[in-house]
Amino acid sequence: MPQTLNTDNTKLSSSNTSSQQQSSLLPIEVYLGGSFDPVHNSHLALLTHVYQKLAADSHPVNAYFMPTSRSPLKTDSSASEHRLNMLSVAIKELQAETLSSQSHTTALNLAISEHEIWQTPPTYTINTLAELRQQHPNHSLVFIIGADNIASLPKWRDGDKLTQFAHLWVFPRNELQSAAEITELLPDSLKPQVSSCLEDLKQHTHGRIYIDPHMVAPLSSSAIREAIAQGRPEIAKSALPRSVYSYIMKNNLYHSN
Repeated sequence: MPQTLNTDNTKLSSSNTSSQQQSSLLPIEVYLGGSFDPVHNSHLALLTHVYQKLAADSHPVNAYFMPTSRSPLKTDSSASEHRLNMLSVAIKELQAETLSSQSHTTALNLAISEHEIWQTPPTYTINTLAELRQQHPNHSLVFIIGADNIASLPKWRDGDKLTQFAHLWVFPRNELQSAAEITELLPDSLKPQVSSCLEDLKQHTHGRIYIDPHMVAPLSSSAIREAIAQGRPEIAKSALPRSVYSYIMKNNLYHSN
């Protein structure tokens, strides 16, 4: 009998450990910031890639495009309503394509965060992340950033304190390709926070920096706007979702007067 009881207890202990490990995985909120003027295919590819990496094994993930506020000094930028509408049609198109191309799957859980767009500039990432942390105290927060922004992080307001509220997910950019090069650009206080383990982001609310080697096409919203203004629609057509290009044409955005 004692041997049988010990065996059962061992199995129970193993089951409890597995259950505890499963419950330690936190819900995740992912944010990609930008002007999205207009949102293009590389924006969609970035957020989709992060979502799919984190949502593997049915992990609960919400992923958001977070458009920045419109500077009153930039008269050539699109109204916030247009940028939100373009994001909305792009997400719907991407979700529809995903469902039609993969059988027995659910749509990508992508949405829009209006946290910054209606604020009066300037807005600061440190403030945004602090507020998002208050809204989601027990969730893992992931903020996507390009390696070029890592280089300028010391110039940001409290740029070395971002990981007190969120994880940073860093993508390579241009000449900044390797994890070693990108890590070297980090402030010394942040270098120990670099992790190559995705499970770290699932099990902790903040404090990790994940450097992703995945590359996306280096598209530029400003180059797309310029191409449309110059009457070169073929460039915009190749860089934009069909629904976004149609929206731009219908609302006569970016055309020169």
